[in-house]
Amino acid sequence: METEHKETNPVQNWESKTETELLQMVYNYASNGLRVGKSKQAREWLNMKKLSIETTMACFNSGQLHHRKEKEFKEALERIGFMKVSNHASNCDSLPYTVFGNFSIMFPLRNKENEIINFYAMGIKNSKTAYLNHEGMYPAYPHEQTKRLFITDTVLDAATILESKVLDNKEAVIALHEGILLRHHKEVIQQLKHLTEIIQITKNK
Repeated sequence: METEHKETNPVQNWESKTETELLQMVYNYASNGLRVGKSKQAREWLNMKKLSIETTMACFNSGQLHHRKEKEFKEALERIGFMKVSNHASNCDSLPYTVFGNFSIMFPLRNKENEIINFYAMGIKNSKTAYLNHEGMYPAYPHEQTKRLFITDTVLDAATILESKVLDNKEAVIALHEGILLRHHKEVIQQLKHLTEIIQITKNK
C-alpha cells in the first residue's frame, strides 16, 4: 500500500540568518513577485521608465512579505532595519509594522563580494525615494579592468545607462548616494588601477 508523501517546509532559524542572507531573501521574494506578474502597476512603471528587470535587477516591494509569517521572521527583518513596529494602533492582536520601501520599485546595492547589503526604493505612486542604509554600490563594484567610469547622481540614472547597453567590457557605471560621494565611492575609484577617464553625469535641476 502506497503512502502519500507530503512535502513540508523546513523550519528556518531566522535568528541565525546573516544580514546578507536576509536581504537576498527579500530580493528573491520581491523579484519573483514582479516576474510572475503580480503587480500591474509595477510593470507599467518600469515600462514607462523603459527599464527591464533582467538588466537593472529591479524588484517590487508590495509591503506584504511579513504577512502571515512567524514572529521570529518579523524580528529578523526588524533586526536589519527592513521593518519596524509602527506607532499606529492596530485592531488585531498582531503588531503593526512599517515596511521599508512599501509599494515601491527597489534596486539592490552590493558589496565587493557582490552580496546585497542595501536597497534603494522609489515609490510607484509618489516617487518618494529612500535608502535602507548608506552602504553598497549600484549596480555593483566596478570590475578591476575598468578604464572608463560613468558616475551618476542617482540609482535611476545608473539603471538607465545599464539599460541603454552602451557600456563595453572596459567601462562601468556607479551611482552616488543621491548625488553625494561617500567614502566607499572614493575608495573604489582610487582602487581602479587601469582607470583613464571619469565621466560624471549630472542633471540640471
